[in-house]
Amino acid sequence: LLDEFPTMSQKVWTYLERTQILSTEVSKSSPAYLYESAASREKYYRHVSEGGWPFSTSAHGWPISDCTGEGLKGVLALLQSKTILGGVRDESLPNIEQKRLHDAVNVIITLQNEDGGWATYENNRGFGWYEQLNPSEVFGDIMIDYSYVECSMASLTALAEFHEMFPKHRTAEIKYSMQRGREFMKSIQREDGSWYGSWACCFCYGCWFGIEGLVQAGEPSSSPVIQKCCQFLLSQQRANGGWGEDFTSCYDKDYAENGMDSYGDDGSGVVNTAWALLALSAAKCDDVDAIRKGVKYLISRQLPCGDWPQEGISGVFNRACGITYTAYRNVFPIWALGRCSATYGAAVDVDDEEDE
Repeated sequence: LLDEFPTMSQKVWTYLERTQILSTEVSKSSPAYLYESAASREKYYRHVSEGGWPFSTSAHGWPISDCTGEGLKGVLALLQSKTILGGVRDESLPNIEQKRLHDAVNVIITLQNEDGGWATYENNRGFGWYEQLNPSEVFGDIMIDYSYVECSMASLTALAEFHEMFPKHRTAEIKYSMQRGREFMKSIQREDGSWYGSWACCFCYGCWFGIEGLVQAGEPSSSPVIQKCCQFLLSQQRANGGWGEDFTSCYDKDYAENGMDSYGDDGSGVVNTAWALLALSAAKCDDVDAIRKGVKYLISRQLPCGDWPQEGISGVFNRACGITYTAYRNVFPIWALGRCSATYGAAVDVDDEEDE
């Protein structure tokens, strides 16, 4: 689709190019670049920044593991676009040299924690008991930067996609990093087969990251780890075909079965449903009837204008602070429907079901 929407692809490319931290000519000529030296980073206890992507603009300056992973994956995807390659060749678009990709990989590898996972802004430098000293009355799990399933998936899949395109760069290190990341993802799976999502609501989200990361890292879909998560998700599907949980899943750390009764549609929500379908289709779940019901639910909830309805809060940070990401209601249903169609084809065709 990249070349079917050339203007969009060009804008995304230029955005990714200018927001990579300390990587453009402008940023390298700034005073901030002077602090990127090894001596300065040691003096000020700063992690390497050059080559990462931030949560905000490049001026923000702090690389984040998952932002770096997604930024790198975005560049790798766009490098397969004729529109982008042509623009770089005729100099109508800025170039992103291969060294900048190497820098991004370096940020990801060096942000990996001893447990094999990835945190957000920095390596884990403390212990869980620090939470006993948490001075906040609102936020939870804030005293150290923990390894998360979301950050680990983004970092792990970025390394996998980079290695596929550039197999000769730091080969042994990347393979070892991926192996450790894969084992970490397995180690934090909950007994019921789910993963806890720390940056959105909540288990449907975490399950998608868990399955997606493992599958892209080479875990077979027949793996007991993958199958256990699929069974968890299938057990939470509601009678109307959708999935739904709300903010209470996050702070209770328990699936809120009726969480969307007040903020969704008969207990289901379009964003949670999309996340569940993304996970199940990534695992190539063989319960096609469940997939079809989920697809039918998403299609039924689309508004005449093309949007999906804005429902309950779907984002969260620090366990207790909700965030409304208004684009989620459109981005994830489109993504889920596209992937289900690509994975299952006519088997999930709702029109055929109705004709029968």
